[in-house]
Amino acid sequence: MNSKKFHTPPNRFNPNGDERKTGFEFEFTGISMEIAAEIVKKLYNGEFQKISTYKFEIQNSNLGTFVLELDAQLLREKKYEKLLRKIGINLDQFKKKESIEDSLKEAAASVVPFEIITPPIPLSKMSELNRLVNELRKNHVKGTGSSFLYAFGLHINPEAPNLSAGSILKFMRAYVLLDGWIRKDAKINISRRLTPFINAYEEEYIQHILQPDYRPDLELLIRDYFKYDNSRNRPLDLLPLFMHLNEGLTNSLIEEELTSSRPTYHYRLPNCSLEDENWALADEWNRWVLVEELAHDETSLDQYSRAWLRMKRNTLIGFDQKWIKLMDRWVNNVR
Repeated sequence: MNSKKFHTPPNRFNPNGDERKTGFEFEFTGISMEIAAEIVKKLYNGEFQKISTYKFEIQNSNLGTFVLELDAQLLREKKYEKLLRKIGINLDQFKKKESIEDSLKEAAASVVPFEIITPPIPLSKMSELNRLVNELRKNHVKGTGSSFLYAFGLHINPEAPNLSAGSILKFMRAYVLLDGWIRKDAKINISRRLTPFINAYEEEYIQHILQPDYRPDLELLIRDYFKYDNSRNRPLDLLPLFMHLNEGLTNSLIEEELTSSRPTYHYRLPNCSLEDENWALADEWNRWVLVEELAHDETSLDQYSRAWLRMKRNTLIGFDQKWIKLMDRWVNNVR
């Protein structure tokens, strides 16, 4: 039974003074969406709703609304219908349109993961999700390590404790300083490392945001994020948060579709190794808490930011290994 403890971040409350919440997105395959929905309903109660062939919801559960969907935008948003119409095929003319969609879903399921998207969970109730992990594992779902083709991830969406540009910058600095250490400690799967979904931030951007005299307002912070070619395919994706804070500016700069805006960070790095008995949801969360702890410790954040810039100037080879070793000392001191 997986029951590791979820660490509490230094800031427990959101800007309104309420307990912070965090959403999780589990990517996996190996069972049908219908069975996954039954598992969620059994664990947390609620009412099953079929939104489409590719999307179900468990509404009014003990924790809120769970969403289950095929993680393929082409199918989920039915963009294939537009493509088929271009070659003269209109699915609306078929009496068994739903069976065609079922076939598409079945064909896609071998390589495209299903996704369980949890409602925002209060920090004090996150251990409730261990029940979901355990039940999925009992049903022999396939996670990140089940196949070289499965670049499946766990996305964590922690509510921001502070929405100021200064606070967001601290989180960004803390994350880029810890990125290499987290990748090593979490043993990020090679299939995920080879895909573009969790590309590390470019060195030029890291150099820019770690400069001691970099104190942007929100507009400049957003503009710089795009100026340095950052997209949603970063381990820490800021687009949902920027969309929430300044929708007009973000929309004017974005070149891709964004599914939602929300007052959260979008942490995309972790594996979703549900097939592995030793994998624990709490471990992935606790690595994120390290980011929050470093962001909260302004003295250490400034010290290590300056150390990164100094080491980068003075190191010709082996920088990554040396930096990870240095961050390992910090992690051991706070654990």
